[in-house]
Amino acid sequence: MRLSKFALAAVCGVVLSSPGLASACDQQEAMAKGTKLSQLVQAKMAADPNAGQAMMAKMQPVMQSYQGKLSSGQTVDWDAVCSQYDDLIKQAQ
Repeated sequence: MRLSKFALAAVCGVVLSSPGLASACDQQEAMAKGTKLSQLVQAKMAADPNAGQAMMAKMQPVMQSYQGKLSSGQTVDWDAVCSQYDDLIKQAQ
């Protein structure tokens, strides 16, 4: 669980420090959604570790995809990031 929290923090840091597209959803909004999602997943982990792990399994591929784009200097579609975060937030609630 400690590694999962570290991974969430690392991705959030990378998202904040990288330039993005001008879009309806910007980096700042994506970061806010990522923070909310992280809090929901942590609460889910505390209440039901199996459900929390299942949610982490859904989050990790999404985060890794964007982290890879950011690390390689590719442009990130912030609208897509926000949309995926919104979907995951709904599932985590």
